[in-house]
Amino acid sequence: MAGIVLVRTCAVHVVLLLVYVIVEREYSTNVIPVHQTNNKFGRRYCYLTQLNMVAQTVFFGSCVLSDLLEAILGRKPNVLKAIQDYLFGVLLFPMAMMVQCLFWALYAVDRELVYPSALDAVIPKWLNHVWHTAVVPVLLLEMYLVRRNYQARSIALPGTVFFGAAYLIWIRIVAHYGGFWVYPFLEVMGPIETTIFNMAAVGMLCVFYLIGEYVNTKLWGRDTFEVSSTKSRKKSNKSA
Repeated sequence: MAGIVLVRTCAVHVVLLLVYVIVEREYSTNVIPVHQTNNKFGRRYCYLTQLNMVAQTVFFGSCVLSDLLEAILGRKPNVLKAIQDYLFGVLLFPMAMMVQCLFWALYAVDRELVYPSALDAVIPKWLNHVWHTAVVPVLLLEMYLVRRNYQARSIALPGTVFFGAAYLIWIRIVAHYGGFWVYPFLEVMGPIETTIFNMAAVGMLCVFYLIGEYVNTKLWGRDTFEVSSTKSRKKSNKSA
């Protein structure tokens, strides 16, 4: 039974990795040559959407590697699994939720803010949906197939906050040295509005982390995120 589950999981990971590779090829081959811009600083990596795609591609590549190692060794590679679990909860799920929710919310208000209509002639609709719609469902599928151990919130949430703050700083570095704003609406914001936006953005990431934790708990039970807390309590009891 365990072997069948491993084969099924590995097959899903391979398919997802191939999809992401195809998306990358489509973007590099057919989109970038047509949609050339003068924004050289940071290039595609100043956009959260593209950072998310790179992160998910690397993640599913590591999942394929993990599955193969488990098949060969007969056990899960613990170190790799621990890294995957941490990054999945702290970074991947909150970032994918942010990309999906923020993109479609702004798109509904004024699409020119995030996805100008001129891009319809350059970027296929299916590619746009892979970038901004499918990124959350594939992680929910991953969460359903693989038990992900969430860290204690005291360990995990600071990591999510750090990522959010780092990206907001990166946006301003790009604006300063690259001479353009990744998201044009940020240019018209004053100091107060910018502060509120930054706090709201980081707060949203934390909420998305908690949503991921909740879904994972419903699927696999509370012990999937209490491992670190239990160890911490044991250490405290010993020291006492």
